[in-house]
Amino acid sequence: MKVKLTSVFFDYTLGFLFLTIFPFSVYTSLYYPNVILEQGLSHRIFYFHVSVAWVALYGPVLSAFFAILYIARKNEFWDTLSYTSSKISLLFAIGVLFSGPIWAKSAWGVPWDWSDARLQSFFVLVVSLFSYFIFRNLVTNPVNKPLFSSYLSILCALNAVITWGAIRWIENPGNHPGSVLGKGGMDQDMRFAFWMNIIAYHLLFLMLFRLTYRFEKLKIAYDYLRDSAGE
Repeated sequence: MKVKLTSVFFDYTLGFLFLTIFPFSVYTSLYYPNVILEQGLSHRIFYFHVSVAWVALYGPVLSAFFAILYIARKNEFWDTLSYTSSKISLLFAIGVLFSGPIWAKSAWGVPWDWSDARLQSFFVLVVSLFSYFIFRNLVTNPVNKPLFSSYLSILCALNAVITWGAIRWIENPGNHPGSVLGKGGMDQDMRFAFWMNIIAYHLLFLMLFRLTYRFEKLKIAYDYLRDSAGE
């Protein structure tokens, strides 16, 4: 069994970009842009919250893309990529659930608005991601496990798309603001910090994706060697 775990050039390049941009972006979000007076310093969590939320919405779509390729080709490689994407998506989604109420408390006066379409749809997305891992672990058949997981990945991606459109396609009675890109109201310092953090947390996603994928490949190799030794 041949397992290629890494590309040295890509790893060094990604590592250099991450170690350069991520600390700078975090520092920038904490100290550079002016804060909104009504929210105070808690407004600075906006740069973390929105950046993490973007990745949490992209991740399931990426997982579904790999899942569709698995359904079409039945190659374990695509299932591993899909599974890896779902893992990182859940991690970032949990980050959104923790950071959102902190920001909402300062902006709205309440940590959670049950009338808000974006919040409810995102909560459903998190539940669907948890369900993905529960059902994947319940299925023991090595043929059915990746197949069922692929269909669940597609379901999670549909939930992510609905969450993305919750403030765009329907009348939202809640407090959640509209798209930050469509407002055009950010000052230059806020816009700079915002985009730096968007780049930084996408680099974090790529770093975690590489590490998680490598770990999954090692598990597959270990299982293969263990089964071969037992024959």
